[in-house]
Amino acid sequence: MAEQQPIYNPLIPFTGSIFGGLQDGKMVLIQGQVPGHAKRFAVDFQCGSSLKPRADVAFHFNLRYDEGTVVCNTLERECWGAEERKSHLPISRGSYFELIFNVRSYCFQVSVNGQHYVDYNHRLSFNRVDTLKVSGDVHVNAITFRNLNVPPAYAPPAYTPVQAVSLQSAFASGPVFSSPPQYDKGIKSPTQVTVSSPIVPYQAYIGSIRPQQQIKVVGTVKPKPYRFTINLKVGYSNNIALHINQRFDENAVVRNSCINQSWGPEERNLPFLPFVPGQTFELLLVVQPTCYKISVNGRHLFNYNHRLQPLNQVDQLEVTGDISLSLVQY
Repeated sequence: MAEQQPIYNPLIPFTGSIFGGLQDGKMVLIQGQVPGHAKRFAVDFQCGSSLKPRADVAFHFNLRYDEGTVVCNTLERECWGAEERKSHLPISRGSYFELIFNVRSYCFQVSVNGQHYVDYNHRLSFNRVDTLKVSGDVHVNAITFRNLNVPPAYAPPAYTPVQAVSLQSAFASGPVFSSPPQYDKGIKSPTQVTVSSPIVPYQAYIGSIRPQQQIKVVGTVKPKPYRFTINLKVGYSNNIALHINQRFDENAVVRNSCINQSWGPEERNLPFLPFVPGQTFELLLVVQPTCYKISVNGRHLFNYNHRLQPLNQVDQLEVTGDISLSLVQY
C-alpha cells in the first residue's frame, strides 16, 4: 500500500481520513505550535466522522492548559469512559512540538519531541479507526503518516540539507526536527520546523519572529516563470513586513512593505540577479535587530531595514507564484 501524502497547514478544526485505517506499527506525526493564549487542544482517533450521532473516539488526547493536565479517554456510543490524567503538560504554550502517535497491538504510544510520554491501552479496536481530528488552540504545520517498512510515496528533495532521522528510532532518539543552530552558548533556541515539498501557494504560522532567527526556502523556478513572491506577514492585521517579489517580466527583485493597506517605496538595487528559470535556489533569511539579511545560494543579496516594529508581531510566512518548493525551514 502506498503511503498517504502529508497534509500541510490544515485549517483547525481539521477532520480527515486515515487512508487504510490503522495497523500495528503505523505512526501519525503532528508538527506545529501552541499559541501563547492556548486553553486546550485535542487529537482524536475516530471511528468515522459522524456528528449526529457522534462517531466513536477510540483515543482522545486532550491537552488542557486551563486545568494544567492532559486527559486521555474513549467515547463509545456517545458516552465517555473513565478519564486517564497526567499532570505533566509535555508542550508549553508558545512552543513548537512534534507529537508521534505509534499504534501498537495493545495501545497507542505517544511521544512528544522525541521523548516517550504515555501509553493508552485500547478500549475499542484500533482497526475501526479511519478518521483523524485535530481541534482547539493549536497551529498545525504538517500531519504525516508512516506505515511500518513502507517508503514514502513522495520523492525526497534532490539535495540533503537536513539529516534524516529513522522513524524506527524515534522513541529512542531526539525529535525528527533538525536541531537549530545555537546562537549563544548556554542559550537554547526554539526547535526548528522543517517541511519537505509543501504545495505552492504555501502559508505557515511561524510564531513571533526574533533576532537571529533563520528562515530557509529551497525551491525551483518554473521553466517559463512570470513572478513569484515571498512574504513575511502579520496574521492579525495582514500587514506585510517584508515583500520579496521576483519579477521576471521586469528583470528585477522588488522589496517592499505594506502597512495599513499602503505600500511603501520599492527597493530594487542588487549586486546580481539570483533566480534563473528552471533552476533550484536556496534562499536564507536571517532576522537581524535592524534589518532582514537575505542571501541566495550562499551569496549575500541584500539587507532590508525593518519598517514594521516590533518584530514579534510578524508571525506568518507566505510563498506564491511560479516556483515549486522542496523545503521550508524556520
